[in-house]
Parts: sequence; C-alpha cells; structure tokens
Amino acid sequence: MRPIRLNKGDVFTIEHVDVMPESLPAVFSRLVVDKVGQFEKSLVVDIGGTTLDVGVIVGQFDSVSAIHGNSGIGVSSVTKAAMSALRMASSDTSFLVADELIKRRNDPDFVRQVINDETKTDLVLNTIEGAIASLGEQVVNELGDFHHVNRVYVVGGGAPLIYDSIKTAWHHLGQKVVMMESPQTALVEAIAAFKEE
Repeated sequence: MRPIRLNKGDVFTIEHVDVMPESLPAVFSRLVVDKVGQFEKSLVVDIGGTTLDVGVIVGQFDSVSAIHGNSGIGVSSVTKAAMSALRMASSDTSFLVADELIKRRNDPDFVRQVINDETKTDLVLNTIEGAIASLGEQVVNELGDFHHVNRVYVVGGGAPLIYDSIKTAWHHLGQKVVMMESPQTALVEAIAAFKEE
C-alpha cells in the first residue's frame, strides 16, 4: 500500500485494509442471545438516511463472508416525498417536520398539527406510505442474492420503515427475522456494552 512517515522517518506501512459496514457489531450481543450456531449465516441490514449497508456474519462473528452497499438507497427518498407532499398541502417543508411526520404518521393529532390544508391529508399520508413501500421494495430487490442466510437482523434509523418488507421477503425464516430493539442506536449501545466488559 503506502508507507506512513512521521518527522521524515518510517513509522509503519499499511499492508492491507478491509472495509466493512460499521453496523455489524450492533448485533454482536444478539447473536449470543440467539445462540447462533457456528455454521449459521446472519444477514445484517443497515438502512440509514442515504445508504444501505449489509454484511453476512458467520456464526457468532467468527467471520464476515459478504459485504454490500448501495449509496443510492436510503430513507432520504421517503423524506423527499414527504416534503413534496407537505408543500402541496401548504405546510412546513423542513427535514425535521417531514421526518417527524414519517415517524408519527399514524398519530392523527400530530398529523393535524403539521398539515395545514386538511383536504390534502390523504394525499400526504398516501405519498409517505407509497414512498415507504417503494423503499422496502428497493431494499428487497437489492438484497436478492442474500436469500440463503439463516437469520436477518435489521438496524439503522430506517429499520422500522423497511422491517415489514424484509419480514415478507424472508418469511421462510419466521422468528429469525429481527429488528433490533433500538435500531437507530444499536451500534452505539453495542460499543458501550463492549467497553463495559
């Protein structure tokens, strides 16, 4: 690769770099709790605002057998659709309001607070639901090569939006398709737990 120099002297040389999805450690403790066997493969799906990152873990983190990412698939597509629909309803089109509406779209009181033109409420909500369905479909299509896994774990801020699509696509796994309890903070919690040990 390339040598690293400090004060004109050789310090070390980087020989090899492996890049993996940062979310993989988020499921470490869950692999133990689920008593994942050494020959089982677990697909970790991390959906964030702008990217989809996945990895396949063998056993209880014995190795990582596959990684994949797509920087064109993320929750931002749903946010943009929500903002566009809010604009048509003469409402605030900030990212904050759009993201909160996506999360709280089933709360009628909140919906009434943020949608100014109530005659456009169905338009806004249907647009959001359509964008969520489209995102789920994109994720499932992107992961078509990973149906051979034994388990699926879903993490990331967009996990609640795609979880039903993932469960449907991997229905043959039943209860082995899991959304982490705190999908958006699962990685941070795993790192904190690891440091405590």
